[in-house]
Amino acid sequence: MTGVFRDFLYLDERTTNSYLSSVEGGVYDEEDRHIKVDGPGSTPEGAAVSLEAMATSDSRRRVLRQTAAAKFARLYHHIADHEQVHKVRSGEPMNGFALDDDDFCEIKGTVEIPQLVAAVMNAEKYQAIGNMVKIFEGLGLATNVTNTEAMGQLEALVQAREAIGDKVSVLLNVATGFPRVVLPLRTDVIGDRFDELEGRVTVFGRVSEVLPRGGTYSLIQIPGQAGMSRQQRRKVDRERGGNTDGIVKGPLLVLHILAIYR
Repeated sequence: MTGVFRDFLYLDERTTNSYLSSVEGGVYDEEDRHIKVDGPGSTPEGAAVSLEAMATSDSRRRVLRQTAAAKFARLYHHIADHEQVHKVRSGEPMNGFALDDDDFCEIKGTVEIPQLVAAVMNAEKYQAIGNMVKIFEGLGLATNVTNTEAMGQLEALVQAREAIGDKVSVLLNVATGFPRVVLPLRTDVIGDRFDELEGRVTVFGRVSEVLPRGGTYSLIQIPGQAGMSRQQRRKVDRERGGNTDGIVKGPLLVLHILAIYR
């Protein structure tokens, strides 16, 4: 993990705590730091006295609360000490090693947010804009703007957003010849920084699945889909027919993400 200054766009604190507790025997939230300061003394009247003549010692206690970022930094060093971490730079072809299930990796690349995923994640925002337009039209400030079909589509997007549960996926493009990387995100973790993901980032995570050429993955998952076997997922894909919205094809690398940062 190069660099000290990192802006975390996504940080899975729940998984970080789980890993830390298994390594450290628990998770601590605070750290005591004792600072001893030696310096020139002074007379009772307040006159300064040189250090050679007299000195005072001041012991200070400072309590540092551990943030999620600090916990991740600790975890990263534990993983680096005990596991092999595959590091891939943006534009670097996949040669010299093969990633397997449960491998840790740190990958630099460019996040791509497919249009369908962006539409579903921003559904409430789009609906709010549509409702505002309707209000303007009712006030006579706009005419021929409201489209019943379009408003119906916005409502459908909101319903889809509620139905997908707590997980949605985006893509990470690394290099020509390198499999596209699927980044499943917990919506409660990403919060309001979803749109900021697009662009160059560094991802740290663990391989959860390697899909060969011809395999498929749904970027928008319905509740229960994660527990399906590969055969069950193939059956669902066949039943979709020609509808490939939100479906990406292998070769793919699916990660369990611990952090995304710049």
